[in-house]
Amino acid sequence: MLRRGGEPLDRSGAAAGVRTRGRAWVAWLAVAACTFLILGLGGAEFGAAQTSRYMLPALRWIFPDLSIRTYLVLIMWIRKIAHVTEYALLGFLAFRAVWLSLQQQSALARVAFLALGLAAAVAMTDEIRQSFLESRTGSPWDVAIDVSGALLAIGVALWWQRRGRVAAPVGASAA
Repeated sequence: MLRRGGEPLDRSGAAAGVRTRGRAWVAWLAVAACTFLILGLGGAEFGAAQTSRYMLPALRWIFPDLSIRTYLVLIMWIRKIAHVTEYALLGFLAFRAVWLSLQQQSALARVAFLALGLAAAVAMTDEIRQSFLESRTGSPWDVAIDVSGALLAIGVALWWQRRGRVAAPVGASAA
């Protein structure tokens, strides 16, 4: 095919650029949705006292013979695992969005650092906001837990990207 003026149309380059920009846009929407979800879960209605009203009866139903102290420890661990999980998701989504936005032109370490910085900024924002809520407390330990979840997912994404680069030798064509 020819463009106006008789120049050949480079389908691969032009189409790939548009596709990558579109994918980057969707990736950033996913980051925004995850951020809003995290900030929503950091509100007053999802504090320990409020969620314990639902988790305690469920745990008593599943494990009827535990002491109240054990139930409270389980609830605390469930809440901390939720922190790690939601920030792992944010870290992975941020890594992907940064990777697509830079159109794979940047070093993987830079992409990982930017994604981790974004996740850490969300974690600090959430904990600072919680420190102003009557039913919540902001904690630097929660920021550390959140960042560790993001770091875990970013580490896996980094490993996956490097594995993909090593697995396909230069000049090899995909069948």
